[in-house]
Amino acid sequence: MANTTQQVKAAVEYHGATLRHVDEQELFRSTCGFRRDLKVTGDINEVSFHYLKIHESKKHYHTKITEHYFVVEGEGEIELDDKSFPIKKGDLVVIPPQVRHTSHGLPGKELEVLIVVYPAPILAGGVKDEFFD
Repeated sequence: MANTTQQVKAAVEYHGATLRHVDEQELFRSTCGFRRDLKVTGDINEVSFHYLKIHESKKHYHTKITEHYFVVEGEGEIELDDKSFPIKKGDLVVIPPQVRHTSHGLPGKELEVLIVVYPAPILAGGVKDEFFD
């Protein structure tokens, strides 16, 4: 995969608080679709936030990180290892390390998710914690 992380643009910073708007973040192709990074960190003690429009997602897994998928728009399916589950707006899916996963929208339906990742998705030495079958 060519691009993994984009520059996150802060709209407002005030006394340590930060306000970012999803539409102001750069859109790029990621493993699961078209992503905008809201908060990316290299600090293993923090979480990262990504807004994603699912599109031609590739099945993959992570060795260390847990992903929390919150469906903000649409409906579709998520595949966890070899079992598929329906998902829709308002659902939360927690994907622990080592679980192979992919997702897609139903025909004619968009699927948009907020992904919260913990710990940081970059391992020591700058290697991404993402592996494909």
